[in-house]
Amino acid sequence: MSSLRETLLKLSGFRPEKVWVSSLYLHLRPEDRVKGKYMTTFKDMAREKRKDLESWSLPGEIVASIDEDLRRMEEFLSDPENLKGCRGIALFSCSGEGFFEAVKLPYIYRNRLMFSPDPLIREVLAVEEEIGVIGIALVDRKHVRFFLMDIEGVEERIDLIEPLATRTHKFHSGGGLLKGAEGSFRVKVPPRTTLFQHAYGEWRFHMRIREEWHRILKITSDALFELWKEVRFTGLVIGGTPSGRLREIENHLHTYLRERLIGYVEVNPSEATPAEIREKVMGLLWKRDRDQERDLIARLEDLLGKGLAVNGTSKVLEMIAMGNVRTLLVPEDFEKPGYLCSRSHLPSLKPECPHTEDRPLPVSDIVDEVIEEALDQRAEVEVVVDKDLQKRIDGLAAFLRFSL
Repeated sequence: MSSLRETLLKLSGFRPEKVWVSSLYLHLRPEDRVKGKYMTTFKDMAREKRKDLESWSLPGEIVASIDEDLRRMEEFLSDPENLKGCRGIALFSCSGEGFFEAVKLPYIYRNRLMFSPDPLIREVLAVEEEIGVIGIALVDRKHVRFFLMDIEGVEERIDLIEPLATRTHKFHSGGGLLKGAEGSFRVKVPPRTTLFQHAYGEWRFHMRIREEWHRILKITSDALFELWKEVRFTGLVIGGTPSGRLREIENHLHTYLRERLIGYVEVNPSEATPAEIREKVMGLLWKRDRDQERDLIARLEDLLGKGLAVNGTSKVLEMIAMGNVRTLLVPEDFEKPGYLCSRSHLPSLKPECPHTEDRPLPVSDIVDEVIEEALDQRAEVEVVVDKDLQKRIDGLAAFLRFSL
């Protein structure tokens, strides 16, 4: 199986002469897999896009190739084996040239199906850049394991086993792991001597456990810093069994690592598999993005007053045409019919194009094309999922590169 880099090189160099390429981005989150919901979503998109094609008056060769693309995509999606280990997928097909590539992704921005003269791979590149490389440390009293995760998968780098204090006896007069405790602090005060001795022995045991736990956290922190100097991962996730004490590692982390800390996941360090770790981390990233949505809307309202943001689909399209969009805000379920200029690929609400050579093509949803154009301009894309927050966006919104 080709690596992502090889696949992207193949896609970026593919330019068919007589036919077009079909590009599909499809959510495969757990909720999308229930009762094959993603298949219904794909079929609905295919039906709407076929209506667009009928009004574009394309040559029969292009239409026939696209029809075959949709059939091949549906066949690929029908096999669950093709969809393992991802929360989103990108498919690129050009049946007229016998070309088909699939890229598994940790997430996508939005369900999109588009047809164009070349593969639309900008979202794959954007997601790869956003994920970067994430360092993952799994810690408990018996194991310290380190992993690196990128868009392609999870790789284990280090597995340390540390001998720790273990309660091998009931607290009576110390034990083998508490040498010196037995008899050292015997006080002849009958009849409470035994009670005092027992309590003191247990206190020493728990203090030793605590000391050893912080020693493990220090070892973990030092090893993470050495790994960071080697790999320069952009994010950090700490995992372990459910316990508030795991967060004590922040007292040991170097400043550079604390700045990259994304959060914590619950996982058994001794038994965790790369697939389980990837799923846990993706769930954490998804939750973090949802938690940040309220901050995005607050920033939007603040920047509106400074002339550095716009709220409204027509205003966003105007800024897109000027190349003045820094961050595009898209409500997840928002759709808007409009037009796509055939040569400049600029989306529009009216059948008008800035160049006389352009021909406005009607499309059932211009949001897909707005996202593609924003990515082409190296803008960030933020999808707003919260229904209440979506109401505060008038269609589309954007942060601007410069005020007008």
